[in-house]
Parts: sequence; C-alpha cells; structure tokens
Amino acid sequence: PLTTLDVPMAMFSVSALICQVGMGPWLDRWGRKPFILLATSAATVVSVAFVASTSLGWHFYLLRFLQGGAFSLFLTSNLTLIADLAPPSRRAEAVGIFGVSGLVTIAIAPALGEIILRAWGFPALFAASLLVSLATLGVCLATTVPAPEPSEETLGLGPGFWRTFAPVLTSAFQFGLANSIVFVFLPPFAQQVGIPRIGPFYVVYTATAVAVRFLGGRLADRFGRWQVILPSLVGLAAGVLLFSLLHTTWLLLLIALVNGTSHGFVYPATSALAFDRAPSGSRGRALSAYNMAALTGGAVGAIGFGWLAEHVGYRPGFVVAGLLLGAGALAFWRER
Repeated sequence: PLTTLDVPMAMFSVSALICQVGMGPWLDRWGRKPFILLATSAATVVSVAFVASTSLGWHFYLLRFLQGGAFSLFLTSNLTLIADLAPPSRRAEAVGIFGVSGLVTIAIAPALGEIILRAWGFPALFAASLLVSLATLGVCLATTVPAPEPSEETLGLGPGFWRTFAPVLTSAFQFGLANSIVFVFLPPFAQQVGIPRIGPFYVVYTATAVAVRFLGGRLADRFGRWQVILPSLVGLAAGVLLFSLLHTTWLLLLIALVNGTSHGFVYPATSALAFDRAPSGSRGRALSAYNMAALTGGAVGAIGFGWLAEHVGYRPGFVVAGLLLGAGALAFWRER
C-alpha cells in the first residue's frame, strides 16, 4: 500500500535538511572534492543495497536517509565549487548552467525509469541506478578540483549574519515554498478540476527554465542580483495565484511558462547573491544556509498547504499561498 512507502520516501527530505545544518563548516575546512567523493560513494553503496533488496523492510528507511544526505552533500559541494571557479562577473550564469543538469535529469529520469520498470521490473531499475552512480563516481575521481583559497574571515551565526543574509534566506524560503506547492499539489488539483493531462505542464516548465538559464543567465550578472530576484519572486507568487483560476489546459501552460521563467532566474541569482555576501572561506556555510532555507520552505509548503487545502479547499488555498508569497516578495524589496 502507498502509506507503507510514505515514511521511507520522506526520509530523503529529512536527511537532506539535517545534512545542510552541519556540513558548511566542514566543507570550508576540508575542501570540495572529499565531500563530492563521499556523496557519490554513498549513493553507489545505496544503489548496491537496493539491487540486493528483495523485500520492503526497515533498511529502506536507512537507505533513503543515506540517499537524501548524499544528494544534499553532492549538490552543495558542487555548487560551492562553481562559486570558487567562476569569476564574480559571471557567477549567476555559471550557477544557472550547472543547474540545467538537474532540470534535465528531473525531466528525463522519471520517463526512462518508468520504461525500464515496466519492461524489466525493479531489479533492472536498481541496476541501472547503480551503473549511473558508478559512472558519476568515475567522473568525480578523474576531475581535478583546486583547493579553496584560504581566508581568515569566517561566517558566524551572530547578528551580522542575519543582517547580511536575511534577503538570501527570504528568497530561498519562497523558492522552496512555491516549488513544493506547485509540484506536490498540481496532480490532485488538476484531476479535481478535470484537466485531462498534466504532462505538458512539466515539459513547458522545464523547457522554459532551461532556456532562461542559457539565454538570460547573464542578466543577474549584468544588471544586478536584486533587479532579477525581485521580479522572479513576484512571478512565483503570480504563478501560484493563477492556479486558483485553473480550468483549461491553455491556462495550465501559461502557469508553467510563468513558473518556469521565475525558477530559471531566481535560483542562480539568489545563489550568486549568497556567494557575493560570503567571505571566500565561508562559501560552504553560505550555500548550506541557502539550501536549508529552500528545503525548509519546501517542507512548510508540502505540510502547510496540504492542511490549508483540506480546510478551505484548493482554490482559496492557492489564493492564500499566492498572497503570502507576494508578501514575501515585498519583504525582500524592503530588505534591499
């Protein structure tokens, strides 16, 4: 039954959030490559364990927990490495192009996984994931990673941190909140209002976000982070508000266009803002704080909007969520 899988699947997000809490200082102290290798090694071990599994048991909780930690560690380590390598004048562009790999994976992996699963079953699916993990580990072993520049300046969690990073954390939280509301609750809501297919939404969303990363990736570098982040936050709020009016496929595609564009701009620009405000020796801490805020927003969105929709309904829930996101955009504007 589906309820049997809910908790093991949730362990991924729990682990990812916990990992972000403590990894920043270690990442700054020991460098990027050890943690990149640790993450890929952990993912490979988990894939081996899945291949060897023959039934659903307690070990799935542990495996999903390790998988979530590996993902979190790998993402933050690589993004921090991007900040080390990219010149400040092209930092947002570099982060955006790196993020294309994740967007493409989200678009392709479920479709390929479904084909493998239907044709050959779960053992073949797990074996394919093991091959991907081994290939990733091989690439990471062969990659030369320069040591981070030493810096005596560190990033503490005192009042100065909150003054400096409040705008970064605010926008990250809104990004996670909007994404979780859209991706978690679109399928049941679309079914309720009679939308026959939601696949085109994901195609338009992903294509738009990828196009923005390539074609508009330099806007945040050229015109400034704030000038790109603020309209993107407004776009996220507008996209959620439009769900309250959803009744046709063409409006669904318009929402995908709005949300995909906003996603494509806000994550690279806000990540670059976090890097800009952090000393070179504390970039790991800065990105960990950013990702933790985004993951927290995702958790709040999944839990809070579910409660809201249950009590007031989907359409009023989308109105409330959109207005809250709009208020967050206003708070970001005031913090500038």
